[in-house]
Amino acid sequence: IDKTATPIAIQDQSQKIIQSQSWLSQYNAQKVALKLEALGVDESTAFNTGKVVQDYVLARVTRRRIRKFLQERDASWEAGNPLPLDKNGMKENIPLTTTSIYNLDSVISVMVEHGLTGNDISAVFSHTPSVAMMRARPNTNETENTAQTQADRKGFTLAEALDNAFVGLLGNTLKLRRYDARKVLRACPGLLTSRGSASAEKVVQLMVSLGSSTNAIARDKASLPTLLSRSPALIFRLVAFLSSAQIQVPLDAIGPILRQKQSREMLDAVAPLRKPLSLDNGIDEVTSKNLTDTEAESEILGYFKLDSTIRQQNIERGYQSMEAVADVLRFNAGIRDFKKILSSHPHVFFRNATNIISVTSFLKEEAGMTREDVAKAIHTFPLLIEQDVNTMRAVVEHLQLLEVDEDALPAILRSFPATLMLDIQSDINPVVDFLRDIGVRNIGRFVTNSNKSSHFNTRRLPPVLGYSVEKDLQPKWDFLKQVCQFDYFEVVRFPAYFSYPLERVIKMRYNYLRDCKDIPIQLVRVDEVLRYGDRDFANIIALDEDNGVAFAKYVEEHSIASRSSRHKSFKR
Repeated sequence: IDKTATPIAIQDQSQKIIQSQSWLSQYNAQKVALKLEALGVDESTAFNTGKVVQDYVLARVTRRRIRKFLQERDASWEAGNPLPLDKNGMKENIPLTTTSIYNLDSVISVMVEHGLTGNDISAVFSHTPSVAMMRARPNTNETENTAQTQADRKGFTLAEALDNAFVGLLGNTLKLRRYDARKVLRACPGLLTSRGSASAEKVVQLMVSLGSSTNAIARDKASLPTLLSRSPALIFRLVAFLSSAQIQVPLDAIGPILRQKQSREMLDAVAPLRKPLSLDNGIDEVTSKNLTDTEAESEILGYFKLDSTIRQQNIERGYQSMEAVADVLRFNAGIRDFKKILSSHPHVFFRNATNIISVTSFLKEEAGMTREDVAKAIHTFPLLIEQDVNTMRAVVEHLQLLEVDEDALPAILRSFPATLMLDIQSDINPVVDFLRDIGVRNIGRFVTNSNKSSHFNTRRLPPVLGYSVEKDLQPKWDFLKQVCQFDYFEVVRFPAYFSYPLERVIKMRYNYLRDCKDIPIQLVRVDEVLRYGDRDFANIIALDEDNGVAFAKYVEEHSIASRSSRHKSFKR
């Protein structure tokens, strides 16, 4: 290929090279596209897939020629010859014994025999074009000597790959339906390579050993292809880090953590997927430098190595970030149980360590929380470490303006850390206005247990400041006015009323007392109706003598009726 030519001219020369060698001609983009169109693939998709296959074949052949040429050149120099063996650089022809294994028609035939459609094959070729160059079936003598075939990577055939990955791993091990297995294969065609097949099996075995069942692994079909495409060695290194003395996550808890969608950021950082081989950008960059043949050949070989080097550097930076954040959480926030945080917030290790230091310092120095309080707050609500300190400071100052007792503030923030993430204008102020409209004057006393000597303040409700007035507070207040004679007094005595579900608990219990038990509901205290569990409510308040059976049946029947009513309303 003329290194000084334009990219378009390079593509024309590439077409000529393919057509000049009979074994390469079968990978011509047009020929590949025609074969796929015959299987029902639309013309545009078929041509794009053919182009991907053609580009890959050229890249692979070019890399092989570069390596062979450099080997011959080095051997020639060691022998005392000053020049390469071939003054034109890379040899263009590959021995017939090597090229005889390439048969695109046989590859497509094997895939069709295993139940793959034309669109499946097109997706596989587009994502992993190396499959198009695999040996389709083992030779007769190899079939008779299975052990030798498996030991020789070059002998790994597409038929064996489909049997191992598509039939064995996806079908038999993970118990996927044929349709779902095809979808996974389209998204993860690397399973059909010898390395990809073996790697995926190791990933599944590793995840099972870490506490994930095969059913759980197969359940999340959207992320399954990505999981199976990751390197088991890199996942194992991550497992070693998480189970180390520094983090101390139990092994049987790591599998469920890694299966979460939120763990993708961590896995992408330290167990990234490999990008498919492509020469497009490499050729453009090399041709722009106007190098000699020998320099260009070395440059292209360096291009192939560059991605691997950058990838490894990114992995090391990922571990440095995780170690730094883990140290901050342990020493500044007092975190010891990383299992709990990672189970709900697995990307915590990739948050800003400087911001975490600022958050923990603010909570201890300005909000009055102890180190143990901070640890509990972060365990309860890991998103806290991502919050802006100025925003939290504004919330604390606003709570103090509402006369929230400063002595009670650390306990509130420890138990309800999400309070610090509320927006003053859109979250807190509408609730304050609502409470004042219904007669509550001292907002601070309403949300805290500031007056410990009063039995009225045994059930305060700090989270009320984050409730929706339209969806939660107003509907519950409107219902309370219908069933309670002293609504304001009852709410002040029992603010936790607003925390109970309206339909499932509040209305269900009041309707049961009124309709089934003929109890005057206006005379029953709100806290007595709501504070008990279903069985105790039936026994103590409704005075049932069947240990809650009648009330449970009532709840079930009315829940079904309510769901049916909502469904009909939705259809209308």
